[in-house]
Amino acid sequence: MRIRNLVSSVLLTSVFLTACTGGEQSNGLEALKAQYDFAVPDTSSITKVILRDKKPSSVTLERTSKGWVVDSVHPVRKDAIEVLLKTLSEVRLKNFVTESAVPEIEQRMEVYGKWVEVFVGEQRVKHYIVGTETPDMLGTYYKMVGAELPFSVYIQGFNGYLSTRFFTESTLWRDRTIFGLAPAAIKNIEMVLPQDPSGGWVITRQNLEQPDGPLLEPASAPEHWSMVDASFEPVQVKDDLALFTVVKSVQTLKYEGAIIPSDNVWAKKDSIFASTPAFELLISTTDGQQLRTRAFYKKPEGQQQAADGTVHVWDPDRFYAELPDGRMALIQRYGWRNLLKLRWDFADLQ
Repeated sequence: MRIRNLVSSVLLTSVFLTACTGGEQSNGLEALKAQYDFAVPDTSSITKVILRDKKPSSVTLERTSKGWVVDSVHPVRKDAIEVLLKTLSEVRLKNFVTESAVPEIEQRMEVYGKWVEVFVGEQRVKHYIVGTETPDMLGTYYKMVGAELPFSVYIQGFNGYLSTRFFTESTLWRDRTIFGLAPAAIKNIEMVLPQDPSGGWVITRQNLEQPDGPLLEPASAPEHWSMVDASFEPVQVKDDLALFTVVKSVQTLKYEGAIIPSDNVWAKKDSIFASTPAFELLISTTDGQQLRTRAFYKKPEGQQQAADGTVHVWDPDRFYAELPDGRMALIQRYGWRNLLKLRWDFADLQ
């Protein structure tokens, strides 16, 4: 009865030492506590977190002067890192594990576990395995690497398990901003509509009288942005501010979520990317980069109907997308509402 004997002996030793030493802490009790002391109370001191699993898959999150980054370069999603740090600081012992359950728990940890390393400066202060959920779905099994026992842990006030917070796909940690370009970094924006070429448009900061000259400054002045056609001839617009709204939207465009190899649709990635896009957004930057995001029609989940009862052939709210770096993602029509317009929506037709 390994667990019962260990805990009982520790408690008896503690009582004996307390009586004999006038209240000094038992080394045995401290040794047991060290096996379930998973929390790092001061998350502001954490400089790096490494997560890995048996796939094998691993990710390194590091704190820099500009914020948290993944893979040494990409900004981390603020919501994801906040949840992780909260988990690292607030995890607490929930229950000891019955001896009969230990072999199965440890076996599942070997297969499904997430190995977690937490650093303060260059020192690793925690190294443990996050296992699967407890039978009541209200706790999670944790075990210190090298320790004898796993334990059931939880976060006070949270009803659920914690393993889903320790994902090891680096792309899922990345901030979901697509371009992140301020107006000053943009030269041209082009919307290409393969199925309606006449509806496409180009918004530029170039001087239309001197196309090869310097860009109009400042970029924050709506009147310095113009719409042109395919021949770079000016298109009269109803409102300069409408164009500038498009320009500003580029800075905050986000995707809804990354699509990774474990997602079912991943197997269709190549065929989706080989199909005719619903639209392409091309960005020319002031430093000579050409950035592109392509969107592709997505079948709806279940049967979706329009207000008039017509069944939607394609998802009315979402597209698959190829991001500038080639990753696959979902994007929402709502988030792109300022850009998903035809040239006629801007043009002054009077």
